[in-house]
Amino acid sequence: MKLKKKAIAFAMASVLTLSLVGCGGTSAPAATEPEKSLAGKPGTYSATTTGHNGPLKLELTVDEKGIKDLKLVESKETLMVGGFAFDVLRQQMLDHQTLSLDSVSGATVSSRAIMAAAKDALTQAGADIAGLEAKKIEKNAPGQLTWETDILVVGAGMAGMSATLQAAEAGADVILVEKRGVIGGTSALNAGYVYGAGTKVQEEFKINDSEEQYYQDLLGLTEVAKDKYIDSNLLKIMAFNSAENIQWLVDKGIKFYTVDPANIHPPRSTPRIHKAEGGGSGIIKTLYDKALALGVKVYTNTPVVELIKEGDRVVGAKAEDSDGNEITIKAKSVILTSGGYGKNKDMVKESNPKLTDYTNSNVNEGDTIILGKGVGADIIMKDALLMHHTAYANRGIGGESFDALYVTPEGKRFVDESTYFYWRSRSLREQGFEDMWTIATESLYKTYKDSIDKAIEAGSKAFKADTIEELAPKMNMDPAALKKTIEDYNKMVEAGKDTEFNKPAQYLSKVTAPYIGLDMKGGLVDTTGGLRANENAQVVDTKGNVIQGLYAAGSAAWAQTISQEYEGSGSAMLQGLTFGRVAAEHATK
Repeated sequence: MKLKKKAIAFAMASVLTLSLVGCGGTSAPAATEPEKSLAGKPGTYSATTTGHNGPLKLELTVDEKGIKDLKLVESKETLMVGGFAFDVLRQQMLDHQTLSLDSVSGATVSSRAIMAAAKDALTQAGADIAGLEAKKIEKNAPGQLTWETDILVVGAGMAGMSATLQAAEAGADVILVEKRGVIGGTSALNAGYVYGAGTKVQEEFKINDSEEQYYQDLLGLTEVAKDKYIDSNLLKIMAFNSAENIQWLVDKGIKFYTVDPANIHPPRSTPRIHKAEGGGSGIIKTLYDKALALGVKVYTNTPVVELIKEGDRVVGAKAEDSDGNEITIKAKSVILTSGGYGKNKDMVKESNPKLTDYTNSNVNEGDTIILGKGVGADIIMKDALLMHHTAYANRGIGGESFDALYVTPEGKRFVDESTYFYWRSRSLREQGFEDMWTIATESLYKTYKDSIDKAIEAGSKAFKADTIEELAPKMNMDPAALKKTIEDYNKMVEAGKDTEFNKPAQYLSKVTAPYIGLDMKGGLVDTTGGLRANENAQVVDTKGNVIQGLYAAGSAAWAQTISQEYEGSGSAMLQGLTFGRVAAEHATK
């Protein structure tokens, strides 16, 4: 590896070993003495409930001894979230013959749906539901455990799984610990896009591209973003290894069904978004299964609470599990891939005090930052955020609604609406604003008429008025400023040329009465801060010295590679893939 040179089938291929995965690793073994079945009349029963993403149907089989099997026959749940939770709960139910099971952390809604369907099926069987719900899983008393390994990986997203598999393939003993009860982090929740240039997959789709051009495009966007923390050497590693890393995934069995551009404007107009079958969960599952096959030990519900440092070297970590065990993990190297701090409002506020009202689907709570501080790591906290503004009325407004008219809270247009949404959010924030509005054009209203009308009727941050002077106060705007913006825009539409921001003429549409204003909610996709790391993914301390034995990758350490001018969907997956492998390769030398 030239790192420095240039779906319904949720039954997993690998059976989860519950002494490792799902319950922290210390549940007492199931009772071996035969006992009277509480499961009811033998037979197969089906039940349907509503999961996180839609209908969920189970088949439960009962025999003379009790619950014999549980199958997920219909589901829209995310493979490595709801599907993973099903495997965990199924094995616990079969082992312990009980309905008294905790929800799987990170998959609470799916877990509740699975248990509700199982209860329904058992009710049909005439089971003793009260008895099954009263039957508790006996656990060993918590204590102190010590584990030893070559490589400890903290966090099981794209960076963590890439590091884990790379290290295991190099012959290292690897332990992977994950704070939540499911595997994959934010990577398992995304669409399965991976950015890359000069790839064989691009060649198959007759796309002419190169790693050199990708690198130059990254440098250009860095200049636009004015991000002083971006390290061009790290960008070069990411760009010039993207083709090899995409091929590494292909060689593992991941199939990319197309390659698309991020936007219509250069440099994002070059098709580089490699879209994988099965989405992010499919990628994570493939890597996870291969890691298990190589003997990697995986522990969920096992957060690392402290790094162990001796002299200038990190030699392991302390962790806890859901059974209350205190675990000392001795390791030759520790690779932190436990994400950024998008879910930690205090950390976000520290670098972005003006950001107060926003939505957030991120699951990362800043564990990496806390662990890094504990050993003197240099922390880069940037005010740059990955924000995506969409209308409360309909989330489609704000994505590729190029025919919209976007204005600041002062009623002024600020961007070509056909630009990439991160370009738009960066432009908005550079002017000192965190919020924006859409003024509905004729074509936009026609596209989203039903949802816009419903939002107006419900008073859901959508307003309509016969005149601009009546609309502006409802949006807390200066009527004169908003009126001038709309009048100027309409003149450009009539002329067929945007002389202000040069939006392509085919996306120009007039604003006419009745006038409609739609509030755009800011969605925090992720933060861009993290631990400072070098070209080997080694973490650096506040004096610029390498902390021996400590590595970081993914959003745990992407402050030097990811700016507000995020190039396109899949860039985060590429960063985690690249530096997860870089870290593992260096740590296993």
